[in-house]
Amino acid sequence: MKAKMNDVIRKAWAIALASLAMGQAALAQTMPHQSPHQSVGTVNCASSTCHGSIEERTATPVLQNEYTTWLRRDPHTQAYAVLKNTESQRIAKNLGLKQPAHEAKVCLDCHSHNVPANLQGPRFDKTDGVNCEACHGPAEKWISNHVEPKASHVKNIENGMYPTSNAYAVAKLCTSCHVGDATRPITHQIMGAGHPRISIEVETFLALEPPHYRIDDDWRKRKGAFDAGKIWAMGQFATSANLLELIADPKRNRQGIVPELMMFDCHACHSPMSRKDWSKDLALTPGQPRINNASLIMVQAVLKATAPSHEASVRRLIEQLHVQSTSPAASMQDVERTARALNAELDRARAAVMQAQFTEAVMEKLLRELVNMASSNQYPDYASAEQAYMSISSVANGLANKGNSKVAQAVNARMGRLLKLLNNDEQYNRTEFQKELLALKAAVGG
Repeated sequence: MKAKMNDVIRKAWAIALASLAMGQAALAQTMPHQSPHQSVGTVNCASSTCHGSIEERTATPVLQNEYTTWLRRDPHTQAYAVLKNTESQRIAKNLGLKQPAHEAKVCLDCHSHNVPANLQGPRFDKTDGVNCEACHGPAEKWISNHVEPKASHVKNIENGMYPTSNAYAVAKLCTSCHVGDATRPITHQIMGAGHPRISIEVETFLALEPPHYRIDDDWRKRKGAFDAGKIWAMGQFATSANLLELIADPKRNRQGIVPELMMFDCHACHSPMSRKDWSKDLALTPGQPRINNASLIMVQAVLKATAPSHEASVRRLIEQLHVQSTSPAASMQDVERTARALNAELDRARAAVMQAQFTEAVMEKLLRELVNMASSNQYPDYASAEQAYMSISSVANGLANKGNSKVAQAVNARMGRLLKLLNNDEQYNRTEFQKELLALKAAVGG
């Protein structure tokens, strides 16, 4: 019995140390599109004896059908192809691009693994779209030795593999395109040219991708602990950081005399003129666009459940940012300073959340916080309501996977009603959404 207990303890320590190593590596890891290493091409992963098997295999720690799953089922394979359709051609024309969409850097940066020509190997093909190396990092330094008998995931990362098993690292990667960051900026000009509205909830998107891995004891031994709740939380932190970096950067936060409108909620302006339903929950004064703080709302819920000592300071800075962004007495420099201060505070809070254990009790508390926010009308606009739905669904599913939670069961039983209210952003009725959330709150004893 004692020997068995020692084995359990050793396994737990191994997982903890792997998680720590992954966390430290993720903080310093270069994003795949910025790596100095050569991208060798997805075809190098496609052998049936490597990752191109038709069926799952059991002889190795990995499934070996990862390439096949990506090729057949992953929407990322079509990211380049859509640049040749009529809609993309129209967007490129509206933007006044000198090249067609499938050749323009501003489009290729997110619709392909767009690396410089000198870093493209002889078998590299940009038409693969968002390929293996776009997420796992250019393979020049690790493709040959990641299959060696003594290979380790930590060593692979040292050789340039991107740590997608780290919650914040994968969130940074996904949001760099699906929200936009300083290296791949998404502007209101792009939206105005006709690009579809973008939004993301990282854990939900990863679940739908579909996954080409299985979380088992071997995975945990090599890569550390996996927790869907923590991935969801880090997605909110990464999205918030991208927003705040945009607001704080004077080179990005303006288009001429007009602020860069990507920092605001789309539906603050894109709403029928006949709709006269303004309320103080939408903005401090009528006619003022509200900063798109959907992810910041989620971060506050995360902190209440996992790192409450940080919640008050974050909430104070968020309120200050809203006041300054709508006050005639404030300057853009004031807004930039507050955005930088809030981003720094979120960095400190994120470090605490990364150390937190997302146990069943914590997940239940987090789920109740998300639902309880309905009573103070924290989801007044479509963007925050959409994020609330995805987040509540994600946390409830993560909680259900941990055990037989009655709270998760009660939430999942009512999610279909919320989804129906989000089918059309132009017909979103916040009163009805609020009513359904309050019913959900009652069902879980919020």
